[in-house]
Amino acid sequence: MMSEAEIVRQCQKNNKQAQKNLFETNYNWLMHLSLRYAKNEEQAKQILYFGYSSILSSINEFGKHATNFDQWMKEKFITSAVHFLKNQKEYYVTTTVHLKEVKTHGVYSEADLQDDAISLTGKDVLTAIQDLPPSFRSMFNMCTIDELELQLAANILDITIDTAKINLDKASFLFHQNINKNRTSSHA
Repeated sequence: MMSEAEIVRQCQKNNKQAQKNLFETNYNWLMHLSLRYAKNEEQAKQILYFGYSSILSSINEFGKHATNFDQWMKEKFITSAVHFLKNQKEYYVTTTVHLKEVKTHGVYSEADLQDDAISLTGKDVLTAIQDLPPSFRSMFNMCTIDELELQLAANILDITIDTAKINLDKASFLFHQNINKNRTSSHA
């Protein structure tokens, strides 16, 4: 079995077997990432193949500025996923949630979510994420789950840092609303 460094070197030489090994080795976490950025499983598969193709087409860039391949691959994949979503007809920036709603409607806090984490399943959380509008889903995933810097997320989305902050607040608010909605419908 080839080491990751050797697989990367062979992929940079366009070795098809190494490309297959790279895909198979990373399939599970890339698919998991795709599911969070997508609205459903079908779109997640499209994102997976689009993102992986982007990784392969730019793999020669690795090593010039980045030294951690997993981190480079993750950022490249996330950027590709966001670009894929932005090219979809259903991608839009939602402006129907206003920040003062966040303060006045008794939002579910992070502490509340952690307290109830035992009652939440991974499917509950994934559904709440997938129900977000595409632009908010991207922002929420990048900053909250994937822990990218806000400036990097803003750059990927081609928006200002202030817009990114507002969109992240709105995305968090809607995510908590979705959790509450899903929790209410599962107890009915």
